Amino acid sequence: MVQCPLEVVYLRPSRDVAVLDFSYKFATNMVNVKLRLPAVLNKFLQPIQVSAEEFFPQWRSLSGPPLKLQEVVKGARPMPLPEMANLLSSFRIMICPGLDPNPNNLVASATFYSESTRAMLCLVRIETDPADRTQLRMTLASGDPTLTFELKEFIKEQLISIPTAHRSPASAAAPPTAQPSPQIPPNDPAAILASLLS
Repeated sequence: MVQCPLEVVYLRPSRDVAVLDFSYKFATNMVNVKLRLPAVLNKFLQPIQVSAEEFFPQWRSLSGPPLKLQEVVKGARPMPLPEMANLLSSFRIMICPGLDPNPNNLVASATFYSESTRAMLCLVRIETDPADRTQLRMTLASGDPTLTFELKEFIKEQLISIPTAHRSPASAAAPPTAQPSPQIPPNDPAAILASLLS
């Protein structure tokens, strides 16, 4: 078994999925492998608790686009506020209780790390309406316009409901026939790496 440590560094904020593209020779065969790495945007966030004294001056200094973006999100999955807070926490965005006087709103913060931004504070405010949990207003602010946009879109993707199309079995097309691929033994380095990353 061969183990190879892998260090991933974010160059800039992005929701793109990192792909490790490598090749090697096994016996007489050349093997090309593309592995999707679990290195997504939120893995580079560090939850951070901020006080009112830290939050509000920063919030006011980021006065508008492109550093502060606001969007009304329609089609959000209806969920109670504690569940939404848990969802944000699971993405390494810390809820900052007591900063918003409205109990139907959430305020959260995190620090994002990349080569281009270094450590960058991100501030989030989500305003909800208890009468209509499928719609909310989200405001996100940071000192980097790309980070602000990418993190807003990332959070929005987690909150919206994506309708799934139901196909009837009669209308389903026959799956394309797959090309036979060479059998890779379980002790092959690529198979071992793939099992470690999955």
